[in-house]
Amino acid sequence: MKLTFITNKITGRGGTETVLVKVLNNLVENGNDIRLVLSNMTPDKEWLHKLNPSIKVIYPKNSSRLNRLAYFIKIFLMSPKDTNYIILSPNIIKLFAKLRKVTHKNCKLISWFHFSIANQMDYDPHNIVFADYHLAISSPIKQQMIDLGITSQRIFLIYNPAEHHQLLDIQENSSKKHLLYVGRVQLTGQKNLEELLRAVSLTTSSVVLDVYGGGEDESQCKELAEKLEIKDRVKWHGWTENIWSSLAYQPFALILTSHFEGLPMVFLEAMSRGIPCLSADFDGFTDVVVDGINGEVYHRGNIKECAKKINKMSQTEYNKVAIQNSISKFYEERYFENLRNVLKKITDY
Repeated sequence: MKLTFITNKITGRGGTETVLVKVLNNLVENGNDIRLVLSNMTPDKEWLHKLNPSIKVIYPKNSSRLNRLAYFIKIFLMSPKDTNYIILSPNIIKLFAKLRKVTHKNCKLISWFHFSIANQMDYDPHNIVFADYHLAISSPIKQQMIDLGITSQRIFLIYNPAEHHQLLDIQENSSKKHLLYVGRVQLTGQKNLEELLRAVSLTTSSVVLDVYGGGEDESQCKELAEKLEIKDRVKWHGWTENIWSSLAYQPFALILTSHFEGLPMVFLEAMSRGIPCLSADFDGFTDVVVDGINGEVYHRGNIKECAKKINKMSQTEYNKVAIQNSISKFYEERYFENLRNVLKKITDY
């Protein structure tokens, strides 16, 4: 298969990049011709070095809106007629659909979104309908597509791939319980750390929050922690390349208080190591979190409930092997076999 992947704007440090590396490398290793077209040259370029050298990577020289439009038009016009595009941006799907209509190219447009379609400010979700087929990474995203009027026959639920890992079994802090957050540091944006910090302020004093990640709101988050009088209970570790080998103490849980997610890769990374997760009830949790088996769920916005669940999990002994087994449908051997079958089916239509 000849496949061109086209990204939305990404940073180089997120879960989308992790999945892209895994998927593109696997497809190349199985004899496919793969090209990656970036919407922007990511600030962090380290992830690009993990790609198979045979993957051609293309990116715009200038990030201005007009230049990017010309860049994508050129990508479409210069590509072979039978190119199949897997696109992560609704706006680019609409643009390519218009160009295809004018040029009469025999190409397929396939959507593959790594975020919830609902609650988006950066994209018009209705642009998704211009794609021929759709790869859904979670059941809620599939339902959101159906709600837009896309028939279920054109949607393929593929999830995201998870690696097998050994159980994380490091020393526990004898006097503290460590809660782990991994992701961008945003106070009121998608990641919603204001809710997390306010919840921690209502937990028992033994709970310590370890924050791994960086972002534009870091100073505001630190100010809020100080205002809530939990400055000494929140540890800001910044961006860390390998979080799991950097942890000083065993976390009792990983938490996300996000307003929205697609399918959180960090949950799969934690659960594959036997770590339970506490999740707000954003759309993307339903395929992953099983209450009482591999974690807990609270109602987003209910800070007292979140604090209560944190306290509960800090005192609960989970079966680590059961947590690992609970995400068996995501492990790579099943994921890649399904993905290759789906893509072959789509490109043979």
